[in-house]
Order: sequence, then C-alpha cells, then structure tokens
Amino acid sequence: MKLAYQMAAPDLERSFMVTAYQKDLESGFAMLEEWGYQGVEFMVRNPKNWDHREIERLCRKYHQEVVMLATGEIWAQEHISLSSVERQERERCIKCFREFIDLAGAYGAQVNIGRVRGEFVPGIPREYTMELALEAFRELAEYAEKKQVTLILEPVNFLQCNFINTTEEGRQVVDRVSHPHFQMMLDVFHMNIEDKDIYEEIRRSQGYVSYVHLCDRNRRYPGNSSLDFEKIIRELKAVSYDGWLSVEVLQDPDEETAVRKSAECLRPLL
Repeated sequence: MKLAYQMAAPDLERSFMVTAYQKDLESGFAMLEEWGYQGVEFMVRNPKNWDHREIERLCRKYHQEVVMLATGEIWAQEHISLSSVERQERERCIKCFREFIDLAGAYGAQVNIGRVRGEFVPGIPREYTMELALEAFRELAEYAEKKQVTLILEPVNFLQCNFINTTEEGRQVVDRVSHPHFQMMLDVFHMNIEDKDIYEEIRRSQGYVSYVHLCDRNRRYPGNSSLDFEKIIRELKAVSYDGWLSVEVLQDPDEETAVRKSAECLRPLL
C-alpha cells in the first residue's frame, strides 16, 4: 500500500469545509515529499482548467503520482447528476464525467463517483433512479476501459446523500454494473457512520475495492480522534488490498499540521 493526500486544484474556491490541501501547489507537493507521501488525489473543479505542464513538472520534481480525480464539483457547481430524471441534465453530467476520465487517462489515475451519482427524489420510484444510475455507470465504465481508467463508487453517509450509503449497498451496485473498470472505494469516515462493523465490511469487500480514503471519525487527520488505524490497515492487508490509501481530511488546524500528523500516524503502520 502507498500513501496519497488530497489536494485542491487551483480553480477551487477556498473553504474550511474542503477536505483537501488548499494552498499553492508547489509548497503542497514539497510537503508531501518531505513527509513520505507518494501520490496526490486532486479535487478538480473543471478539467479544462488543468495545467498539464505544471502538474507534470511538480510530479517529477517531488516524486509524486496523480492517482485519483474527485468529481464532487460536478454536483456542487452544476447540481446535475448521473441519475437525473431530466435527460438533458443527465447527458450533460455524463459529458462532464467523460472529461474527467480523459484527464485521468493521461496519468493512469482513477475517477471517483461520489454525490454526482444523484439522489432519491420524492415521487420518483427508487428503482427507476437506480436504473438510470446503472445505465450511466455502465456507459461510463465502457468509456473508462478505453482510456485504461477505473471508476470507483464511493458509498456516502446519509447526512450527505440518500442514495448508496452503506458498504453493502456499494457492493450490490458493483455487482449489478458488473464491469472490470467499475469498482468501489472504502471511506472510513462514511463507514464509521453507516456500517455496524468497519472491519467486517472490509473483509466482505475483498475483491471489490480499488481505493481507500482515511480520516478520523471527526473528519480530521488520523490520530486526532479514536479510530483504530492499526486495525484498519491490518484488515486491509489481510484481504490482500495493495492499492492507495488517501488522506481526505479537514485542514484543521492548518494544512501543514494535517499533512504532518497524518503521515506520523499512518506511515509507521505501512
């Protein structure tokens, strides 16, 4: 397993609620190298604003890889989703998602599906919403395969989304999509809220997981609260998970502390 950290692309608006490093990229990349990280997960607002030359320069200089692109801003900015009952909105969302896949393909990175999957809407049958989502997932998985990109579905807790909340629900969707380029992410913050037993769900998810998000139960850096990261990583090793562990935390009290404290907690366990 290798360690990554989430960073905000320069076009994101700065906010305390953003779970990513938000200062200038040069200092962020330098800090990640200093504390032993090997990869960067980017929270991206618009792939068209991406500066390939600058990102590639920073990756070479500080020995990092771009490992995942977060797509939450499609939902946050446009409030369009992959399961919208409005056909034009759904098609616009799929088009945006293809741009993320194109960008990820240049780096061999993955692309996550978080809240952009959409939500259950009163008056709309739940299975109809699910079928719209599955149709979009399969279409995008086929496109991602051509770009050698894997899509990763992220179960999200009920406080942020009402659709695909538990790890078990995530596995069920992966089974229904049934495509090798459509897998699942484990996020221990959401698991801590939704799942009865984090460790049992890790065991049950063997073969489904392509990416892992880590933070403590209060959404701050690992070691800030009471999650047992030694046991979490031990369980991941037990199911032969050998992918990326990415730190996704509130930058509290500041970016420097969050980067350092996360590394101090996690690196000895790897």
